[in-house]
Amino acid sequence: MYPLSPLNVPSRLGIGPMSANCVDAVIEVAARNNQRIMLIPSRRQVEWKALGGGYVEGWTAADLVAYVRERDRDRLVLVCRDHGGPWQHPDERSMDEDEAMLSCLRSFKEDLASGFDLLHIDTCLERDGVASTGDAIDRLVGLYAEIYAHASALDRQVMFEIGFEDQSVDTNDPREFRAQISEVSRRLYSAGLPRPTFIVAQTATKVRETENCGALTLAPSAVGHTIRELAEICHTFGSALKSHNADYLPASALHDLAVNGVSALNVAPEFGVVETRALLGLMNEAGLTRQREEFLALAFESGLWRKWMKHDTTATDDDRAVIAGHYVFGTEEFSEIKKEVEYACRNDSNTVDDRLRAAVEAAIQHYLSHFKTPVHVG
Repeated sequence: MYPLSPLNVPSRLGIGPMSANCVDAVIEVAARNNQRIMLIPSRRQVEWKALGGGYVEGWTAADLVAYVRERDRDRLVLVCRDHGGPWQHPDERSMDEDEAMLSCLRSFKEDLASGFDLLHIDTCLERDGVASTGDAIDRLVGLYAEIYAHASALDRQVMFEIGFEDQSVDTNDPREFRAQISEVSRRLYSAGLPRPTFIVAQTATKVRETENCGALTLAPSAVGHTIRELAEICHTFGSALKSHNADYLPASALHDLAVNGVSALNVAPEFGVVETRALLGLMNEAGLTRQREEFLALAFESGLWRKWMKHDTTATDDDRAVIAGHYVFGTEEFSEIKKEVEYACRNDSNTVDDRLRAAVEAAIQHYLSHFKTPVHVG
């Protein structure tokens, strides 16, 4: 079977900015490989001031763009909104539909004004759960039109990514997916709106705890055939297929996604776990038992590991703390712990941040090295 060639996309890899070190690692790896990488902050990570900024350094959209542009001299890093849309920020969970739509639209407008390159409109959520497909599509098209009009008023060109289903361990049904994308495409065309660069489909990739439990890793041949159909559907409508939740995938699974037509993928929580484990390793090397326990307690007590757990989990409290470690990097309590680690490691040739960035860089390189479409010769 011949590889399904990816469309001409701006980048093939999206990385979640789990911390300032992760952002620096993205900039470094992009420069080292002379390859574009998408930085894909969620609304919890980076957000406008009225919603309190984000947990990553307290950054707003403008803060993140300024930080990246100052360091990314060759403009290889694209700053892209991930999972924009109603009820995608915790503070919107108490809002009704009109309020949540206005709030997320304000967030998108802040992204545009700040210089984001791509906006992911994700309307999969409802106030109390998952939105119906009809409501999700209606909201998506409405937001798309308003965002495009605002971008035009600012004389800004921006790319779009669309998604309207919650992430699943399985794939989309190709017949249903074709009908849904056909409806979205028809309505965008009727409104004079451009095609999205990326369409998100379910590609049997799903993160739970610190592994990928999607069907891709269990039945790659069967899943691969369906993914190819989904990619062909996206291509038919002039867009590229993007996979989310590609964390923890081995080289073989990355190859399967690429050869079956996935043009780009997103990876995020894995890099927070990588940095957390690297930090714990440093603490162990330095004999910082008290600081290690304080950090694990801080992460565990945040409770931010809950959304990642399996229903039948056997994870220990320390396992849960590792999953949530990056969420507390921006707290004052962590800052004090880190100062003690830096003092203990002050005679090392590499700083603590050097060591942490190196670990994240190696994890990012795995995806750049193995998510490639083979070229058929002959």
